[in-house]
Amino acid sequence: MANDQQVMADSPAHGGNASDSDDKTVTPPNEQKEKAGARADGKRELTEDDAYDLLAYNWPSWKKGMYLCSVATIQIAMNFNTSVYPNLITPLTEEFGITEQKVRTGQMIYLLFYSFGCELWAPWSEEFGRWPILQLSETLINIFILPAALANNFGSILAGRALVSMHSYDWALQHS
Repeated sequence: MANDQQVMADSPAHGGNASDSDDKTVTPPNEQKEKAGARADGKRELTEDDAYDLLAYNWPSWKKGMYLCSVATIQIAMNFNTSVYPNLITPLTEEFGITEQKVRTGQMIYLLFYSFGCELWAPWSEEFGRWPILQLSETLINIFILPAALANNFGSILAGRALVSMHSYDWALQHS
């Protein structure tokens, strides 16, 4: 029994530093973790264990609530922008003298560019962080909404809706 305990303590699976049967050296667990965190480009990939005290688990309740409200507001605004457009079909048809089908392309363009916009922003958020990318995204949305709001022809409305939705960085999709 004592011999079995000694073998078990020396085995790599139990944190020992003995070599396996093929005479390969076993890296201690803490060195394996450091090697696993480094990427090929030399950058270190952080895990939950590396900075647990900085994660949202340790935020005060008021900060968690503010974050939740901010994300909820952004999601409501984006969904409102999609769902309110069908109410404009009749007014836009009358204003620009076009068919209802053409007016509905505005909603299709918004949803199509919205689906690709998230994918365009995702690599940037991984590289620079989510906060600056969200701020940039929201700034561009506020800028590009003006041509759609002030448009004097239907083509400008379509272009504005495409630009707005393409710059939408969707937190729900990026955090799922």
